[in-house]
Amino acid sequence: MPLYEFVCRDCQQEQELLVRGDETPACQSCGGVHLSKLLSVPAAHLAGEAGSRPMAGPSGGGCGTGCGCHPH
Repeated sequence: MPLYEFVCRDCQQEQELLVRGDETPACQSCGGVHLSKLLSVPAAHLAGEAGSRPMAGPSGGGCGTGCGCHPH
């Protein structure tokens, strides 16, 4: 079953619900059935992002040359 994000139009509570194809979900907070599906944006890691590069500069890291945790 797919996992969808909804907001309840009755109590404004946001929630994630597992929903079958033609099933009408109910709010887990108030029991209301006036839910709107939210647009979910999947997270993707792209090659070349800042998070994929080492944070330390060419000096070998911030711990110094005698630490043994980097090839110096």
